[in-house]
Amino acid sequence: MIECPSCKSQHFVGTLYCSECGTRLVHVTPMPTMTIAELESMEVADKTKPTPTDGPDLRSGAIFGLRIVDSGDVVSLVGRTNYTIGRSNKGQAVIPDVDLAMYEAYDHGVSRLHAEMRIQPDSVYVIDLDSANGTIINGERLKSLEEKVVQHGDIIQLGRMRLQIISRQRN
Repeated sequence: MIECPSCKSQHFVGTLYCSECGTRLVHVTPMPTMTIAELESMEVADKTKPTPTDGPDLRSGAIFGLRIVDSGDVVSLVGRTNYTIGRSNKGQAVIPDVDLAMYEAYDHGVSRLHAEMRIQPDSVYVIDLDSANGTIINGERLKSLEEKVVQHGDIIQLGRMRLQIISRQRN
């Protein structure tokens, strides 16, 4: 038996993902990623950062959203204080709260359960969930399971997919 490093549940040897929390149990060689220089990432963030009041339309009631940089689409985050971000796969038992499959997430190196976003009263945090291709915030690579505070306009890179934090709150 092997133990899930996240939730400590027991699984048979050879199990790829934890059936309880979705954590990857077998480590494979990650796909090569393209890191965008911090300066370039900050330039994109500055050029595209909308003001909280005039930003892209968030669904009614949404305070936060994720803008897909390549397409400009906005995924509103409503009604919860934490979200898993990743991509679904046909037949997958665990589906992320924010499913980026429709944005070619697989081709961009996004893991099935890539990152988590936690919305607290004082801050918003992004945590890399031991993803194969890593999470980069404003050019800085996160360590696995490390929390990083994010703010309106910040660029989050999952594999090679870039997302921008959109917020109606002022930080």
